Amino acid sequence: MKVTIHQPDLLPYSGFWFKMATCDTFILSVHDQFQKHGYQRRVKMRDAWCSHQLVGKPALVPINTIEVAEGWQQRIADVIRGRYTGSKYFTTRGTDLVDGILACQGRMLDEVNISMIEVVRDMLGIETPLVVTGPPTKAATERLIEQVQMVGGTAYLAGQGGKAYMGDDPEGRFAEEGLELLWSDHQHTTGDSIVSVLMDEDDPMEVVLRTVG
Repeated sequence: MKVTIHQPDLLPYSGFWFKMATCDTFILSVHDQFQKHGYQRRVKMRDAWCSHQLVGKPALVPINTIEVAEGWQQRIADVIRGRYTGSKYFTTRGTDLVDGILACQGRMLDEVNISMIEVVRDMLGIETPLVVTGPPTKAATERLIEQVQMVGGTAYLAGQGGKAYMGDDPEGRFAEEGLELLWSDHQHTTGDSIVSVLMDEDDPMEVVLRTVG
């Protein structure tokens, strides 16, 4: 069983969805530490930031302990309307996306982002189950291995960015645990949110599944 892991980011870019679409189980790592300048609270839409308003000034705490200010659904919907009205697919997919976001529930950052991830997953037709594990106890590569083992996985699909923090010979470390380490070969066409793909592309899943080479 191929597993991937990612933090529950705000309407993330296409590589997030590639990993989801090509795995058997997608773990949402809600226990990871919040990154003030990371993508849990913000994402580029039309090359400009769209950001959550958070309660207080959280730092050095898990993602699932942070509260998003009330009215987040309307704020995100308004940004999407403002930046994508007039886009090729706004009157169809855009309307569906905005309506889906306005119907979302939740106040904690992980809940909020997962609710929108579920809306987009359904729009893309991805059926991979989303899983939240218990809190892992380890760090770095060992943390990934621990989470894969929690769900009975046999292989882990990592993003290319993982090479920066997984240390020397991560393939060997996974192999020691009887696991295979795979690297994503997704070819992203934009660093923008998946919203740009949904609004502009004739076949969003073709873009999501596009590989290098």
